Amino acid sequence: MIVKHSARNLSNAPGKPALLSPVPGTANVALSGWRAAFDNTTFQAGCLMLLFSGTLFVAHDFWLTTTSRDQEGIAWFSVHYIMALVFGIVVLAKGGFAYLFKHDRRQQATFWVSLLLSYLSAFALNRQMAVFEQSVPWLCWIIVGAGALMVLHTWADRFPIWAQQLLYGGLAGAFLLFLYQAIYVASLYPLSIPGLFALGISYHTFVPALLAFVVGRQLWLAARQRTYLRGAVLTGLLVPMAFLVFFLINWYRTVDRLDQVRIDAALRRTSDLPVWVQMAQQLTPGPLTDRVLKVGLVYGTSPWSRSLGDLTALDDIRLHDPLVVIANTLFPAPTFAGDEQTKLLRSVSRQHYGTESKFWSGRNLTTPRVATQVRIWPQYRLSYTEKTLWVKSAAQWGNREALYTFHLPEGSAVSALSLWVNGREEPARLTTQAKADSAYKQVVGVESQVVARDPSVVTWQEGNRVTVRVFPVLPGQERQLKIGITSPLRLNGKTLMYQNPWFEGPDAGRASETLKLSFDQEPVALTMSHISGSLTNHELIRHAAYQPDWALQMDAPPLSAESFRLGGKTYQSTPYVPSLTAFVPTDLYLDVNEAWSKTEFDQLCELAKKTRVAHVWIFRDGLEEVTANNRAQLFDALAQQPFSLFPIDRMANPETALLITKGTPNGPTLTDLDKSPLADRLARKATYLSAPIRTYSLGNELPPYLKTLTELQVLQTVTGDQLSLQDVLINRQFPANTAATDRVTLAKSGMVVRETVADSAVWNAQTQRANLGPDHLLRLFTYNQLMQRVGRQYFDKAYRNNEALATIAQTGHVVSPVSSLVVLETQKDYDRFGIKADTKGLDNATLKQDGAVPEPHEWAILLLMALLVSWFYIRPKLIA
Repeated sequence: MIVKHSARNLSNAPGKPALLSPVPGTANVALSGWRAAFDNTTFQAGCLMLLFSGTLFVAHDFWLTTTSRDQEGIAWFSVHYIMALVFGIVVLAKGGFAYLFKHDRRQQATFWVSLLLSYLSAFALNRQMAVFEQSVPWLCWIIVGAGALMVLHTWADRFPIWAQQLLYGGLAGAFLLFLYQAIYVASLYPLSIPGLFALGISYHTFVPALLAFVVGRQLWLAARQRTYLRGAVLTGLLVPMAFLVFFLINWYRTVDRLDQVRIDAALRRTSDLPVWVQMAQQLTPGPLTDRVLKVGLVYGTSPWSRSLGDLTALDDIRLHDPLVVIANTLFPAPTFAGDEQTKLLRSVSRQHYGTESKFWSGRNLTTPRVATQVRIWPQYRLSYTEKTLWVKSAAQWGNREALYTFHLPEGSAVSALSLWVNGREEPARLTTQAKADSAYKQVVGVESQVVARDPSVVTWQEGNRVTVRVFPVLPGQERQLKIGITSPLRLNGKTLMYQNPWFEGPDAGRASETLKLSFDQEPVALTMSHISGSLTNHELIRHAAYQPDWALQMDAPPLSAESFRLGGKTYQSTPYVPSLTAFVPTDLYLDVNEAWSKTEFDQLCELAKKTRVAHVWIFRDGLEEVTANNRAQLFDALAQQPFSLFPIDRMANPETALLITKGTPNGPTLTDLDKSPLADRLARKATYLSAPIRTYSLGNELPPYLKTLTELQVLQTVTGDQLSLQDVLINRQFPANTAATDRVTLAKSGMVVRETVADSAVWNAQTQRANLGPDHLLRLFTYNQLMQRVGRQYFDKAYRNNEALATIAQTGHVVSPVSSLVVLETQKDYDRFGIKADTKGLDNATLKQDGAVPEPHEWAILLLMALLVSWFYIRPKLIA
């Protein structure tokens, strides 16, 4: 008794290591060193197998970037499974049951390694038969850390007390992880028990429960034997629980706010805004809001949860987050009707790409390579960007549909599309959006259910976006596509800026990029943002990792007077000089949201009083006039909204009204509002407008809603600061509306593109001169003319059947609300869908040659040359 007591006191002495679970009937004998554990050949073999299995598991994803097949995926799992099964049998035969039922510590290290091998095998099987969706990043690190701590526990007796406390604090967190996973898969136990008598694979279901049992038991015994470990274990349990409680509180508040807004919507006096818009205005964008809105779309909530209904890009990545699962179980996220959930995501989180509908899944797609070619004409303030993308499928079965969303600089137009079919580049044909959508839907949504076909389509979207769809991407194979974008350069004072179009789509995080940048003339004072390099002969070639966010700046040279000619008309750029017209506003409408400051709001109210504006209005459940008494209250209520959606249809006198806005990038698009009361009233209002409504933006950022209304000439938007607005109100002058059928104004580029018909004398004098101006002058003219002419027809969709608009689109060969580019597999496909190759307008833009078609006089010269060649070929035969 005295000896045992002395030994116990010695082991508890401060700073001394101690055996955490003494073997019954033996004395505490310090290990000779960390290598002593490897004297056990079973443990040594298990560690080597665990290292190999872990390396194989990580290598799986990298290997699949070059090859992937169903049988290979099964083979990878089989390696994990066989190792775990064989080692587990050996451990059980050598006393594993003694540890499991009697806690014989001599078998603990090998038994834990055996369980970790089975744990890795379970995750390998999860790739084939998904029980857990893809773990979020923080969970991946915790899973790896939990396994590492279990291995380190083998040498716990050699650690100092502080290291033991850290180890057991971490193991307490690992216990919570294993306990959660065991509960999550509990609904599968009734199915897994019979499966044990088949191939035995279903035993993986019980691995988390076994891990929770053995780790939990070790925590309990260690805390009983060593008082200095009790605080560490308790801390390891309480810290994750405290974080969970904090998450649950914020989750509950967000869910409760959504439910309350839905109830309050029934009490509103007006029905201008759909309920989901009102919900979006009450939410603060952020990671937690994003999780609430993605429940069921991205985040799985049980082993049985899967996306139902139409596929979207959000279905391509399914995530597992324990915080979301627990929170949604205790406080379920609201259920939404129809597509309200995806509309909320688009408005709050700007998830436009992820919510686009698709016919096929895009899971396991990546973008491994990108080639970008850019040509810039500083003297025309134009650029043309070609992006060639390679999309690869790492799927082990099934065809995939690739969806890309390209974000374009303001005023840009897509002017080329190509898809590689059977190793050959097939350029797209321009047709109406209705025909392109019909063809793609029939081929991909119907016919490819039997035999996969090869279409691609690019479609215009609101907010300077286009979507590109490609089908099929076969398992383990790549598809190649190319898109061409014509963009105006932005003028900031005396500086031109080029912004790289960027895309969302299959993951390009590991993509390499080859960039070729060329200038038509030497740029002056060129600066580069987020890329580097030097020009040689006006060119820069760069090989590096894909970089989506880069830009160029250079001094703006004088605009070139050279024009582009086609069909007897010339297209020429001239400087934009704004002209002012008299304007006496009677009503100011303030579109207030969180972007506004209290000072700006108060100054505008005072300025309105000073300039004798009759009324100042805001919208809060109906129009309310701003007075000295309610001004502060109204601002406080509206300044909490992350975005605003001003119902311009409620303006009583739009001819003498001025809408003042300060936008945020969030908010719904006009398409999102389709079929809502607001959209219906807006369509009626737009029909009767005699002129665009004057709008002044206090910032460069316009929400999608107002941006589209500006493009459609429903609004005439001018951008400036508060001092410039003060001049507008004091001087009672506003920039004149320059919209016309023979010109388009690109105010942010500081130029106007004009269309003229040259008289015959001038035309004949120029017949020997080639087009010196780029054809992109015509493309930008065409796109902006289409937007002007679609205008107010956009709301009743009448433009879709307007043949005149379709003809204009063909002239410039650009994607617009009227037109789309489509690639089909064969000429028969084009014929059966009535898609003809146009011979009168431009063709796909290209960097290899001019996209223009010959002029009539050029056709005559070509014909004459052909006749002469034929004559000299035939004449000798006639003489003979």
